[in-house]
Amino acid sequence: MALYHAWGALDNGASAQLRRVAEPDDLRDIPAFYRLVKDLGWHEPNHQKPLLRAVFCLSAGKNIIKHMPLNDKNPKAVSLGKALADSGKVNERRLYQLLRAEWPQDMVQLRRLLVQAEPSLYWPSLMEQLTWWNERSRRQLLEDFVLALPQKKTA
Repeated sequence: MALYHAWGALDNGASAQLRRVAEPDDLRDIPAFYRLVKDLGWHEPNHQKPLLRAVFCLSAGKNIIKHMPLNDKNPKAVSLGKALADSGKVNERRLYQLLRAEWPQDMVQLRRLLVQAEPSLYWPSLMEQLTWWNERSRRQLLEDFVLALPQKKTA
């Protein structure tokens, strides 16, 4: 949650600089990025790629990803796949493009989907998925998405 709150606290100029990047590695050329991640473990090499992925996704826009905290009305974490399906704005073909893409295009595709869907989800689960972004987490994204889609009516 620290990164999510730090992103929300960024001034408009810094967040605008981060939004202009085309690929995750482009973040490394912006001083505001380092100010954002310096207290979040950036100095540890195994944290750098997950932080790049997370900041790149957040940089889709100031209020694109909305955190949905756990509470009595929402006792279960909403995953990225479910949030994309619930938006009703993402079709399966776009999700398959994301799943087949390699670094860095996979993150570019994901950010486009986030802009399109403007999902409300449980931020810690998204952060975990981005931390371990691999074949298994991609399959989980697909599974959550397909299972959350409304049933198609058959004749």
